[in-house]
Amino acid sequence: MTDLASEVKVVHRRDAFRAEEARVRALLEKPNVEVFWNSELKEIKGEKLVSKVVLSNSKTGAVTELPIDGIFVQVGERPNSQLAKEAGVTVDEHGYIIVDARQRTNVPGVYAAGDVTNHPVKQVGTAVGQGITAALEAYGFIRRPYYFKQ
Repeated sequence: MTDLASEVKVVHRRDAFRAEEARVRALLEKPNVEVFWNSELKEIKGEKLVSKVVLSNSKTGAVTELPIDGIFVQVGERPNSQLAKEAGVTVDEHGYIIVDARQRTNVPGVYAAGDVTNHPVKQVGTAVGQGITAALEAYGFIRRPYYFKQ
């Protein structure tokens, strides 16, 4: 958004981002970005179009009305691993599927790839690589299950 809009206002409910440090630094160095730390969106106002938002600061209790032209909502990310858990696949304390370097789970013949796994990097390139590895491993498991033991 920073390359498309003249101003970008980021509302963040904590006092720091948990993203990669280089990405955070790059965002905060942009002259058209303003971050509202420790704040939550309480209300969106406007008739036919969005014209304002109401923010509440969790530290100070201050309520701010901010004029805006558009809004994009991104509220955290949770891995969609419920089905895997129900099938007996082990997940970590945050719900991410635990895999090894070959994308294997604790259940023989079950593989996982991408943002749902416990891999620390959540990027498209990483997910693609994991997907390729998982597909090759799964194919090998089906073709020669005696060879692909856990």
